[in-house]
Amino acid sequence: MEATAQMPDTRRTNWAMIARVGLVVALLLALVGYAAKVTYESVIQGGVVSAGDHYDVELKAMSNFEMNEVNGTIADVPERFRKLDGKKVLLVGEVAPGGDAAGSKVTNFSLCYSVARCCFGGPPKPQHFVACRVPGGNQVTNYVGGPPIKVYGTLHINVINTGGAVSSVFQLDVERVEPVS
Repeated sequence: MEATAQMPDTRRTNWAMIARVGLVVALLLALVGYAAKVTYESVIQGGVVSAGDHYDVELKAMSNFEMNEVNGTIADVPERFRKLDGKKVLLVGEVAPGGDAAGSKVTNFSLCYSVARCCFGGPPKPQHFVACRVPGGNQVTNYVGGPPIKVYGTLHINVINTGGAVSSVFQLDVERVEPVS
């Protein structure tokens, strides 16, 4: 009988490849998780998320409903937003041109989710804008034409009719404003 020589096992674990594949899988899971979170907050919770002492409110969701621009009433506003009347909120959006736009400081301004996209395909609707007022004669930085901002304050839901048409649905008493970082 002949003795057969055993060949040494040359298979090794490729730890670098395992690390790369693991990193790709982790990134994909993070992206899917983020998409699921955004979908949950926007679709399931309707753009209103409790954040402890305030509510994070998605402006696009809040303005996305139909309202008769002449005879609109508070009943036209979806209930989940009517429930925010008098509550502390955080809104993220852009300052719309017009209003108190002169100077580096302002006492009032209009906020919408996106100046470029809010009214695409039609005229602006009153529910697309939040009339922001800084109470007590205070002023905040004027961000008209600037980057998106975070606006903290107390939200009021009140259909205001001026000159035979709805001019405002959402009003905000501003506590503070800061750029989105």
